[in-house]
Amino acid sequence: MIMGFYQNIIVADHLKLKLSTLCLAMTVCMAAPSAMAEDQAAPQPQSADASSQQADAKPVSLQPQNTLPEPLTLESVVELPHNVSPQVLLSKAKQQEAFAKYQQQKADDGVELDLMGRIGWREYADHTEDNHLLALHVGKQLYDFGKTEASQASQLNLSDAESELLQDQSIQFQLRLMQSFFNVILADYQYRVDNEDMATVYVTMDKARDRHELGQISDVEFSRLEADYEKSYVKRMKAEFDQRQTRTSLANLVGQPQNLPDKLTFPNLKGLLARNLKPLEEYQKEALENNLQLKSMKLKLKAANYQLESQDADDKPSFRVDAWGGKLSTYEYQREGRWRFDLSMDYPLYDSGSQSAKMSQARAKIQQAQAELKAMEQSLRDQVAEIYFKLQLNKAQRKQNAAFSNYADLYLDYSRGLYENEAKTDLGDSMVRLSEASYQNIMTTFQYTLDWAKLDYLTGKPVDLDKYR
Repeated sequence: MIMGFYQNIIVADHLKLKLSTLCLAMTVCMAAPSAMAEDQAAPQPQSADASSQQADAKPVSLQPQNTLPEPLTLESVVELPHNVSPQVLLSKAKQQEAFAKYQQQKADDGVELDLMGRIGWREYADHTEDNHLLALHVGKQLYDFGKTEASQASQLNLSDAESELLQDQSIQFQLRLMQSFFNVILADYQYRVDNEDMATVYVTMDKARDRHELGQISDVEFSRLEADYEKSYVKRMKAEFDQRQTRTSLANLVGQPQNLPDKLTFPNLKGLLARNLKPLEEYQKEALENNLQLKSMKLKLKAANYQLESQDADDKPSFRVDAWGGKLSTYEYQREGRWRFDLSMDYPLYDSGSQSAKMSQARAKIQQAQAELKAMEQSLRDQVAEIYFKLQLNKAQRKQNAAFSNYADLYLDYSRGLYENEAKTDLGDSMVRLSEASYQNIMTTFQYTLDWAKLDYLTGKPVDLDKYR
């Protein structure tokens, strides 16, 4: 179905109404593609073909795009660069910041090499003398009872935790892309259903118009039919707007809000039907071992423990070595000399309770991380179970859809036979019923695909479209 720009269709007189009704019935019977129409008054509808496997509807005022693939496929959407997602960029920035802090800590513990210089004067023995300096300084902290090492390990674990979250955000972005892509196709199929429903209601109302003019039906009955048509028209209009809204949402998600996608290729998802569910306990175990958010929280817990270890060594002595060589003074031969070597110790003796407070704070952070980890484990078990049972229910829904589709096909043949024999028939209703069956099949398939993708995500696996084909 290709939807063009809005067309203003106005019923001019009774003859045009009768001709329009005849054309409409023929198009409904043949299931021809429809053209969208809009007017301030309710327009004359046209039927839509609900059997096409390509969602290629064109929204109103859609401008041609040059950057998105044409037609847009599920593969091309999922493979788009992840850096168009603000969430991915934010997570990447946090990971880079955490790793930079680790590098800074590691550099602070390295060897210091400084060139020291000074041009100065001072008062000495009641007279002014030169006090110049030009020397090379080398320094290194030797030992601090594991404080620096534990602090670096803590920061490195925080950096690794952010890396896990970065992968998590990338997969979440792929899931949002899949959902948005499916929403566009579903909106197109929903439009077909509502458009055919409006066509059916219009035919009924148009036939009733003649009978009303002949006095065969009451004003009340004809007004009811007009109200039904207006209700159906509003529903069709909403479906039309949903087509535009879902395309706008997809374009905005991929960072190209001005390039609304036109044609979308129906994805090949037959491979999913061959996937079999393992026992629920196995998926829950995989989630507790491989879920990216949970792995990040475990790393943060390790970081908190290392931070406690580092803080515990804060009140222990630290040792460092420093050496200077060069012109340490204008009078180096009389006083400072040309070199100097120091082995120093710093031992905190009293801090008014600061160390105790910092230790309590570090322990509280560990307890907080442990509680969050337990809560996440519980949540993961529930999420995996929810998706698992949805996948099981989906099998029953597919059987139900197959039965309804078979009924809709048979009923359409039955109605078409009555129509060809000029008997009373509800051919329009049977067309709508067939379109609804097609929509339900597609929606169930898309939901099944998303549920499998979410289950893979919860168990720490990336989106792999090869499993779906």
